[in-house]
Amino acid sequence: MSGCNNVNTTGSTTPSSAEIDFYLAVAKGDFTGYTKVNKFGYNDSIGSGSFEVIWETGGQYPYQSTAVTVDVVSDNANDDVAGTGARTLRIQGLDGSYNLAEETIDMDGTTTVTTTQTFLRVFRMSVETAGTSGNNVGNISVTYTGGSDVAATITAGNGQTLMAIYTIPAGKTGYVVAMNFGSGKDQEQTCKLKTRDNTVADSAFQTKEYLNIRGGFTYFPKKAITQITEKTDIELQAISSSTSSASGGFELILIDN
Repeated sequence: MSGCNNVNTTGSTTPSSAEIDFYLAVAKGDFTGYTKVNKFGYNDSIGSGSFEVIWETGGQYPYQSTAVTVDVVSDNANDDVAGTGARTLRIQGLDGSYNLAEETIDMDGTTTVTTTQTFLRVFRMSVETAGTSGNNVGNISVTYTGGSDVAATITAGNGQTLMAIYTIPAGKTGYVVAMNFGSGKDQEQTCKLKTRDNTVADSAFQTKEYLNIRGGFTYFPKKAITQITEKTDIELQAISSSTSSASGGFELILIDN
């Protein structure tokens, strides 16, 4: 990341004579209580009617008010614990107290597998092991148990979710240090970074960043770093002058409170 400061670190909180980039040091785990998060998403059909979240499922993200288990299924039978596709899947998110939560499950093809862990949010899934295909053969979807709300999707062959969505865990503060946005066509698109503080009753989403581009890809580090408190939802939205794909993401530093 351009324009960042170098720091001295020895792999702990004690400095030494070795200089490395601050963000590299955080990624290496050199500072206790600091974590780097990179969220990136893709939406293959951003329209002109209304803003959509940049994630593979499309449309708006279905935020939940209560933590429940989630149901995992593929549309291809080869995504099975003994198959040629995805064999195990890791689900990451937050529990009902906004603490980090995860579970790894064995895939069962087109048969639904329900987690034992409950989730208030799901913000990442990844294929951890696979058969001879080396990846998920089908589209894998996760829905909140007892309803039809899709929590996350992995498109065939991607191996993990593409969703520019995150919620700051309890006990941490987030700092947005960079953003990126790309359009699949040479036409006008608008991108918003929006947040909602769930510690406030009836809190509304607020626009924190607003970006217009015409085609191509834009990456910008933030000098005026945005601070985001615990239990706050973050999402990247886009709208297009005519239907187009869009990609985008944001980089966070999490610091323990």
